[in-house]
This record gives sequence, structure tokens and C-alpha cells, in this order.
Amino acid sequence: MKRLLISLVLLAVWSSALAFDPLASEARLAALPPPGQVPLDAELVGGPECPAPGFVGGGPISLAEVVKRALCHDPRTRQAWAESRLQAARLGLARAAYLPTLNASLSRARTGQTIAQGGSTARNDGTSRISQLELGWNLFDFGQREANVESARQTLQAAVASQDLGVQTVFLDAANAYFALLAAQGELAVAREVERINLQSFMAAEAKHAAGVGDLTSKLQTQTAFAQAILARVRAEGAVRNAQGRLAVSVGESPERPLSVDADDARLPDTDFVKGVADMLELAQQAHPELRAARARLEAARARSNAAGRAYLPTLSLSASRSYTGRDLAAAAPDIAQRDNSVALQLAVPIFDGFARHYQVRAAEADVDLARADLKSVEQRVALEVWQAFQSLQSETEALSSTEKLLGFATKSLEVAQGRFKAGVGSTLELLEAQRAMADAAQQRINALANWRATRLRLATSLGRIGFWSVAGQ
Repeated sequence: MKRLLISLVLLAVWSSALAFDPLASEARLAALPPPGQVPLDAELVGGPECPAPGFVGGGPISLAEVVKRALCHDPRTRQAWAESRLQAARLGLARAAYLPTLNASLSRARTGQTIAQGGSTARNDGTSRISQLELGWNLFDFGQREANVESARQTLQAAVASQDLGVQTVFLDAANAYFALLAAQGELAVAREVERINLQSFMAAEAKHAAGVGDLTSKLQTQTAFAQAILARVRAEGAVRNAQGRLAVSVGESPERPLSVDADDARLPDTDFVKGVADMLELAQQAHPELRAARARLEAARARSNAAGRAYLPTLSLSASRSYTGRDLAAAAPDIAQRDNSVALQLAVPIFDGFARHYQVRAAEADVDLARADLKSVEQRVALEVWQAFQSLQSETEALSSTEKLLGFATKSLEVAQGRFKAGVGSTLELLEAQRAMADAAQQRINALANWRATRLRLATSLGRIGFWSVAGQ
């Protein structure tokens, strides 16, 4: 019997290994980023090791460095990693149902027995020992385990796709924080330049007034414009500090960390990934991680519905046990030893459970309908995101070209107005209007640059293709 049990165990393990591959449940996790590392995706790798937290080197920080640090230290990437590990463990748990179970138990106890007979008593003490080995193995269940494994596998795929989406979200948020600081620095530079120009105008008006060739009204008007320029510069400095704090937090630093970014706005990244609308819509339908997650959730719901439908079917299981019971008696009575061996095939047929399985099937079918509707909603939303981002990028590209021309015209107009004012042939209102036009043109140029960069990344995100390639050239 002992050999029989050993043979059954070996047969069970060998046979179940064909259906259960523990490495398969970890295959997808091999491509997932463990905490403290950059995601190991081909387009998201900047280096296998994360930069040390709490330190940013001197000088402006690059956009690639910002994204890398955000991916390493943002809590959302760690949450996504933990969710993927959880679903991988649940997949392993579902596959474990194919394997047999083997349990052993040992017990030892002292017993005492007092026997009264014919006015006399006798005590009989002894020791009892019990050892038992049990094997259980579900041989056939008409595909219930297979459906449960498929559901767990699709749920893991959804978790992996959701992790990709989380990585892209962290990537985009970090890039937007970088662009916000870049725009704030540009606005501060413009505010300082406007302040300098207004100071020159005020000093010129004051000099003319002191020389008796200028009126007091012109002096007060330029002085008021200068005070407004100071106020705008102070507000721009506050906006820079706020943007610095936001960027510092996104890279795992304290908001008090004074970060700066490269103010060179001439280096614009390429737009080679922008194709025709139809091609980009097709690409988004295939590559967008939210769509992949929604499809996997639908397949998982279908597998759960399949498993619920098969709960009506019988199951066939094998059980084997070997037990030994021994008792040593202190008296002259002989010791007792008992050995029990058993091997059994059990067929369980569900007959009635109060309609519980019926409602489980209905709930699973409703879950499939919900997942199907969710997939359709995600498809529509992704298509709309691609369309809107594409149209916005076209508009922002035209606006970028227009603001460059506008800034050139406004700068030349200001130079003419300043010359006319100093020569005494131009009015104060003409000068102030030229100054306002130049300040507005510079502000529109900065906004157009920031909007163009953000829209370009938003389009790449809507295609499911965001990566370090998308910030190259920054």
C-alpha cells in the first residue's frame, strides 16, 4: 500500500505538471517593473537602475531625467506593480487546483482507564499513537478549473495593461509638470523684460519732464505702466515657485527643492509619429493600454461565466489514505495495533442548492454585458481622444508659426515707438500700446510653445505609444 500511495503521488505531480506551469504565471511579470526600477519596456528604459532619491544634481534638470525619476518614485507605479503581482499570485492559485493535495497527521496521547469489578478496581494506563497520510486529487470537472485559470490569466493581462496605462499617466503628468515650469520660467523672463522696458520708458519720460519738454501726464502714465510691470513680475515669480514645487514632488523631492529647466525653446521634438487620422485610430485601437485592459476584462468575465455554467456538472476525484493506530497498555493485556488503507474514486453530482448556481450564472452573464459595454465605451473615448488631440496639434502648430511672426512684428513696432518717443515725435499712448502689444505677443508665444508640447504628448499618449522617444530633442 505504501508503494501504491507513493506511485499515486508521483503520477499526480507528473501529470499535473503538464497542465500547471508555475513559470507561466510569472512570465508576464518578468516584463513588469519592480519597485525602485524603471519599467523594463523597450521604449521606456532609460537605465535599469533608478536615480537615488533625495538628490538632483546642480543645473537645469532635463525632461528625460524628470520622467525617469517620476517613474521610479511615484506611488502609482508601485501600486500598479503590486496589483500585477497580486493577479499573478491569483493565477498561480487557480492553476494549483490541478495539483493533488497530500496531508499527513501525527498524534500521541496518554490514556488512563479505571475498571471496577466485584468490589475491586483496576487501573489500566497506556499510550496511543495515530499516524495518517491522505491524498486527494480532483481528476475531472468538465472544464471548471480550466475556466477559472483562463479568468485569472485574463485578469492578469488586464492588470499588466493597466500598469502600462499607469506608467503612461505618470509619464504624462511628469512631462506636464516640466512644461509648466518651462512656461512659468518663460513668463518670468518676459515679465522681467517688460519691466525693464517700462523702466526705460519711465526714465525717459521723467528726464523729458525734468528738462521741461515733457508733460506730467506722460510721466505718470509711464510710471503707472512700470508699477504694473513690477506687479506682473512678482506674480510670475510666484508662479515659478509653484511650478518648481509641483515638479519637485513629481520626481520624489521636497517641494522646497529649487529646480530649474532648460529655457531654450528652440529645440522642438519631432512629429514623425503623426500619420493620417485613420492610421492613428487603427494604431490606438491596437496599442492603447486602456483598450487592452478592457478587452482582457471582457475575456475574464466570459471565462467566469463559463465556469459558472459548468458548476452544474459533476466532478470526479481520487482519494487515498493510509493510517496507523497503536496503543501500548501498561497492564498484561496485549498491545493494540491497527492499520487502515483505502483508495476510492468519488463522483459528486450537484442536484439542488437552492438556486444558488442559477443566480451565479445570471450574475456572470450580467458581468459579461457590463464588460462588453465598458469596452465599447473605452473604444469610443480613445477614438475621440485621438481625433481631438490630432486636431488640436494641427491648430497649435499653426498657432506656433503665427505667434513667432506676431512676436517679431510687435518687437519691431516697439523699437519704432521707442525711437519716436525719444525723438519727441511719438506720443506716450503710442509707446505704451507698443509695449503692451509686445508683452502680449511674447506671452502668446510662450503659451503656444507650452500648448504645442503638451498637445503633442497627449496625442502620443492617446495612441498608446508614449515613451522616452517622445521627449527626445528636449
